[in-house]
Amino acid sequence: MVAGSGQMNVREATIAHALLEQCRQLCLSLFARESHPVRSLGFTSSIGGEGKSFLALVTARVLAQDSIEPVTLIECNWEHPTLHDHFDIPATPGLAEWLRGSCQESEIRYQVADNLTVIPAGDGIHDAVKLLKQARKQGLPNLFGHANELFILDLPPVITSSYGSLAASLVETVVVVVRSEAVPGNVLAEACAQVKEYSSLHGIILNQRNSRIPRWIQQIL
Repeated sequence: MVAGSGQMNVREATIAHALLEQCRQLCLSLFARESHPVRSLGFTSSIGGEGKSFLALVTARVLAQDSIEPVTLIECNWEHPTLHDHFDIPATPGLAEWLRGSCQESEIRYQVADNLTVIPAGDGIHDAVKLLKQARKQGLPNLFGHANELFILDLPPVITSSYGSLAASLVETVVVVVRSEAVPGNVLAEACAQVKEYSSLHGIILNQRNSRIPRWIQQIL
């Protein structure tokens, strides 16, 4: 600890704890509910840089800590993959190579913590739509033969990625992450509408306190 930084460290610890608890509440409301619990949750956004990958990662860690079922974090953003850097694992092979049948499942699964496996995106930028259609046809539970596995997906942005909406169809429900004051209300509304065409929209997460997003959009669900 750097001298004089104790106050800042306490503040950061408080913020980190609050974030973890919010992610835990999200997991409980979906994966542990009595009526129709889900097995897959995706994080998307309107545009890049809104923090969806970070929140997907944190949520996967929390879910893995609290669950008796195995948890897998899957990266499905082939335009801007980041999980391999964060976990210091190979970028390829990954999900793309597995869907093409060019590698074994064991080659793309990396256990990064107790009860948590990560599958990197791999190189799928040139045939993303084809790969997603194949994955959607099979369904996530059928792609990977692990009983009771729970999935968190880091999805591509909906507006700035041509396959963002299609990727949302892989999961049972989706959270749209919004960086405060970064996205106009009409753009967010369009992103939510596109997600709802392909999947169930669970809600919107604002990753900064202040927001100019109209209240009617914040309360869309």
